[in-house]
Amino acid sequence: MHHGLHHIRTRACVTEGLEPFPARTLPMRLLDYVMYGVAFVAPLALLPQILQIYGTKSSEGVSLLTWSLLTLSNILWTVYAMVHKDKHLFFASASVIVFHLTIVIGLLIY
Repeated sequence: MHHGLHHIRTRACVTEGLEPFPARTLPMRLLDYVMYGVAFVAPLALLPQILQIYGTKSSEGVSLLTWSLLTLSNILWTVYAMVHKDKHLFFASASVIVFHLTIVIGLLIY
């Protein structure tokens, strides 16, 4: 979802002469790298949901439709990243798909 904004900004930089990635200035470059870290760590926020489903062997109160739609949207972002050859967006989206699918499978099992 939010990963696409980074890609749109990257494309705008190339076509409109905006700041390149990584940025030229140290503060902006640091922010760029912090956001890469966020892309790697953010999927871990889904672990409590996964642990709840598999730990309790119950999916009560968890929406299959919501997690299925989130999975589908991240699949589309992953395809988008592949088409545009954006490896950072691809990695972030693909890693979230793994977690989303783990939740969806748990919902179907329990």
